[in-house]
Amino acid sequence: METEVLRHFTIVVQEGGIASAAEMLKISQSTLSRQIQSLEQEVGTTLLQRRNRGRELRLTREDQLLYRRAEEIVSLTDRACAEIASGAITGDVHIAAAQLPSVYIIAQAANDTRSEHPDVRFHLTDGYSTDIMRQLDRGLVDFGVLVQPVDMGDYDYIDLPDTDRNGLLMPESHPLADKEHITKADLRTVKLLVPQGALSRNNLSGWLNARDRRNNVVGTMNLAYNASLFVKAGYGCAVIPEGIIDTSPGSGLKLVPLDPPLMVRSCLAWKRHQPLTEASEAFLRYVKARIEARKIDT
Repeated sequence: METEVLRHFTIVVQEGGIASAAEMLKISQSTLSRQIQSLEQEVGTTLLQRRNRGRELRLTREDQLLYRRAEEIVSLTDRACAEIASGAITGDVHIAAAQLPSVYIIAQAANDTRSEHPDVRFHLTDGYSTDIMRQLDRGLVDFGVLVQPVDMGDYDYIDLPDTDRNGLLMPESHPLADKEHITKADLRTVKLLVPQGALSRNNLSGWLNARDRRNNVVGTMNLAYNASLFVKAGYGCAVIPEGIIDTSPGSGLKLVPLDPPLMVRSCLAWKRHQPLTEASEAFLRYVKARIEARKIDT
């Protein structure tokens, strides 16, 4: 299975047809059609079913699966070629991170890296630990900022020095908005949006029992900003770390800390036994330097 053919397949899907894809690739439609037919023979199924007299493509489940995998292979191939070809410290560093204030130290280290090596570029993806670990395992990202606790057996990692405190995000008009702290009893009286994975990792252990989870948890969220829109619309309240959503006067939102404190620990992780690029190694050195400097300051 040739990478070039997979690349062409992804472009056919993106362009919505062979004609427009062939025009973009500057090759003949017959050449592109033969490549797709060859790919069909390799995978043993018909790809890119056509509708409306060939003017529209209908993606089957097999198409969608192959498209996702082809995108991954093409992306990894392009990254490998760029990394091998570069002489100086250049290239891309891919980081998948949970939305946490502690990511600031990662941002500082990225800025340090680019100050010294301006041809290094950083690419950020938001997510939660399960998704981030999947991306690390597939080699799609170089580093992940993971919320603990998770099984770190397959990863090397550095604990980030900051711990982030959780609070309850609610509309300003909510009956609990005037409280200084949210107790366990308070939390059991509201409809909740919780971070993806929080229940499976028992991050809310002691706060919500099995019955509370069935009756009170009305959804999970990945991005805190999107969750804040649900909160503002009155869908429920969200358990999120302090400092990542605007709750200033006039925002329509209020965040009240949980008591006793529910802290979030995080780490920067990378796949064990997987070689890092020079750009990634440079970034990692700056992360360690930032952490050491923080220890000295405190």
